[in-house]
Amino acid sequence: MSPTDERSRPFGRREDLPRITIVHGDQVRAFQVDTRRLFAGAIVAGAFCLSYLAATGWLWLRDDILADQPSREVRMERIYEDRVAALRAEIDRINGRQLVDQDAFEAKIDDLLSRQAKLGEAQAKLGGLVAKVGDLGIALPSTKGPGLTPLGAPTPTAIEPAAAAPKPFDTEGFATPLRSSWLSPFTTRAHAAETRADPAARIAAAERSIAAFEKQQGAVASGLAEVAESRSRSWSKALAKIGFRVAEAPHPAPRPSEQAVGGPFVPAPLDAFGRAETALGRLASLRTAAKRLPLARPLDGERTITSDFGVRMDPFLGVGAMHTGLDFRAETGDPVHVTGPGTVVGAGRQGGYGLCVDVDHGNGVVTRYGHLSSISVSLGEKVAAGDRVGLAGSTGRSTGPHLHYETRVSGEPVDPRDWLDAGKTLGF
Repeated sequence: MSPTDERSRPFGRREDLPRITIVHGDQVRAFQVDTRRLFAGAIVAGAFCLSYLAATGWLWLRDDILADQPSREVRMERIYEDRVAALRAEIDRINGRQLVDQDAFEAKIDDLLSRQAKLGEAQAKLGGLVAKVGDLGIALPSTKGPGLTPLGAPTPTAIEPAAAAPKPFDTEGFATPLRSSWLSPFTTRAHAAETRADPAARIAAAERSIAAFEKQQGAVASGLAEVAESRSRSWSKALAKIGFRVAEAPHPAPRPSEQAVGGPFVPAPLDAFGRAETALGRLASLRTAAKRLPLARPLDGERTITSDFGVRMDPFLGVGAMHTGLDFRAETGDPVHVTGPGTVVGAGRQGGYGLCVDVDHGNGVVTRYGHLSSISVSLGEKVAAGDRVGLAGSTGRSTGPHLHYETRVSGEPVDPRDWLDAGKTLGF
């Protein structure tokens, strides 16, 4: 190959391509080299090599990629499962708290219902106590004034302690049936709207209302117990003054037991209802016993006593003499009533007593009604307290119309005023 010389080429002729001449013996071969095609072939060859290398690398790395793909999926699945487990635990915790709250809520509701039922029972007891008081003829204090009021009334005194509850008792308030409205909270309208949206606040308000009414019931029962106990003491004292004492109710005989038991007797403290029941039972016993005694008044209305029991100046002789009864002012024809149940043991004229009636009341007690204008009963007749035995007059040794009334115990005259005072104390 000869060296390439610079040649001048005429205008319009193309440039000759480079040639490669190969001489081998007698053979001569010449090649033209197109650099552009050579460069393009080099690019194609390079691209093919790169594609081949990329494909080879992919085939070589694919197993690792394919092997790593499941592990990533497992990790993602585990992460997801962990999150699901955490969410479930949180849901269980929330549900558990809700169940606990619901159990506490239901327990409070059950407690409120139980307390409300007890309120109804206590209210029924109070009604029974009031009925017993009425049967015993005891007049409760006036209901006027700031006494106890139903819990439905939104007054500040409704939630004050029971010790501050003033007397007299509002019998109309505590003897009325229990109403569900008494469980309504004592709140304003704005606060009521708030409590309606908050069950806990409503329950708390209901608990306060029930507690307030329980205190009121306790105060009323305590007041009834105090009234009954005070009346029992006064009745016992009045009966003791005339020589009678009502025995306590006998205790029930002990029942046989399979196990031996014993110990000193320590009385259990009574609540207000128990105290009231016991005191009213005692009053009932006293009144039952007293009804058999001549404690009523022999004339209608309040009559003036013109001559007392004891020594006085005799109206006929003008000397001291024993007056064995009481003289009541009366007009001829006024009805005379027996002062207690009994049997007529005398009905007729008896010396200075004129027309006279004697009634035996048992236990050695006899009452006498003298100076009658007429007699309405016969010998041996059974009479009840308040029955008419005759009409007032001025028969026998008398200076004018009046009633001579005597009370005798075992044949001996006693002062009838003590018996009439006892009857007044007991409401006869």
